[in-house]
Amino acid sequence: MIGGGFGGLDVCKSLRRAQRAGRVQLTLVDKENFFQFNPLLPEVATGAVETRHIVYPLRAFCGPRGIRFIRNKVRAIHAETRTLSLHNGLSLQYDQLVIAAGASTNWFNIPGAEAHAFPFKSLMDAIRLRAHVVEMWELADQAEDPEVRRQLLTFVVAGGGITGVEVCASLMEMFQRTMVRLYPNVPASLVSVHLIEAGERLLGGLQEAHARVAEGHLRSVGVKVFLHRKVAQVDKGRVTLDDGAVIPAHTLVWTTGIRGPALDSPWPWPLGRAGRLKVDEHGRVDDGVWAVGDAADWADEQGRPVPQVAQGAFQTARIVCHNLLAESEGKPKKTLRYKDLGYIVGLGRHSTVASVMGLPISGSLAWYFWAFYYLFAMVGFRKQVEVATDVFKGLFVLHDTSQIHERRRMLRAEDLDPELGAEAQRPLPPR
Repeated sequence: MIGGGFGGLDVCKSLRRAQRAGRVQLTLVDKENFFQFNPLLPEVATGAVETRHIVYPLRAFCGPRGIRFIRNKVRAIHAETRTLSLHNGLSLQYDQLVIAAGASTNWFNIPGAEAHAFPFKSLMDAIRLRAHVVEMWELADQAEDPEVRRQLLTFVVAGGGITGVEVCASLMEMFQRTMVRLYPNVPASLVSVHLIEAGERLLGGLQEAHARVAEGHLRSVGVKVFLHRKVAQVDKGRVTLDDGAVIPAHTLVWTTGIRGPALDSPWPWPLGRAGRLKVDEHGRVDDGVWAVGDAADWADEQGRPVPQVAQGAFQTARIVCHNLLAESEGKPKKTLRYKDLGYIVGLGRHSTVASVMGLPISGSLAWYFWAFYYLFAMVGFRKQVEVATDVFKGLFVLHDTSQIHERRRMLRAEDLDPELGAEAQRPLPPR
C-alpha cells in the first residue's frame, strides 16, 4: 500500500478481517510518519487549531493492527518485477499493490505561480502560510508608507472551491478577531482578502443556495470576490488576472486545483484526467495493481467522475478491497455506486453551510454539525479530545500567532528580501 491518507487507512481497515484470517499481509509505505486530517488545515493555518492535534502517528495506527509500516518515499514502480524502489537504495516486493498516494498541486502552467504562490495541500503548507501571514503583519506594523502597508496586508486566494472559501473565511476571522487587536498600529482599513474564481459562482458542484450563502457571508466580512476571473501571471509582489487587472500583494494562496501524485520516475501505466492513474470499473490499474482516492481517475457506474473528497476516497477504497479479495478467490467483482453523503463548508464561528444526505442546513446548526462531525471523524480518542478543546477555547481566546520556525526554511526568499525589509522598517512614526 502506498499512502497513509484517508484512502490508505480505509483500505487497511477494510482488509483487517482478511488479515486476521491470514489471507493477506499488509505493508504501508508513506513519506510521512503521520496521517493528517486535511479538512482542518485552514484552522491550523490561522492558529485556531493546534498543529499536532490534526495528525496521528501511522505507527500507532499500524502497530495494533499487525500492519508493517515503512516511512519512506516511493521513487519508482517496476511493474514487470512487481518491485517498488524506495529512497536510500531500498526496494520492496509486492503481490498486490494499492496506490492511495493522494494528489499534488496543479499549477496549470501559470507563469510564476509555483515560484511565488503558497500551495495548500499539506500540514507544512499550513504552517508555512501562518508563518508568512504573521510576517506580513509584523512588517506592516513597522512600515511607514501606507501603500507598502496595503501591499503587505493584501491576501489573494486562487480558487473558489471548498478549500478556497474556507481559507478566506478563516483568514478574515483571524484578522478581525485577533490581528487588529495585537497590531493596534496597523489600520484595519488597509487589510484586504481577494478570492479569485474562474467559474460563474463559488463552490461549483455544491447546492447553488449554499454557494449564495457562502458568497454573501464572505462579502459581509469584507472578502472581495471576483467571479469569471483567472490568475494569468504571478510575480514578486503582484498578481495579474486574465483581464489585465493587477493586484499588488505579497501573498497568493493556491487552492485552485489538484492533479495526480508524482514519482521521481514516470508511472509505468497510462494516466488519465489531471495526471491521475486510469482505472477500470473495478478500480484496477493493471494486473495486481489498484488505485483509490485522488490518485485514481475513476468514474462511477453512471460514468460520472468520483469527487476528489474524503468520502470519494472511502468509497473507492472499500470497493477496491472487495474486488482485490474477490479476484484472488474467483468471485464476482463490484462496480462503484457512488453515494453523495453530503458536504460541510466551514465559514467561521456559527457561519457554516452543510448538506447531510441531501438535507441542506446552515448557520449555527450547521456549525455544531461541523464541529461534532469532524471530532467524530478524527483518528484516535486523544486527537478527538484535543481538537474538541481547541474548538471550545476558540470561542473565547485569540488565535495563536506564534512564529515557531526557522525563518530561512519556512519563509520564501522574497519574505526575507532586504529591500522589502528596508521598505517596511523605516523609522517608526510617532504615536
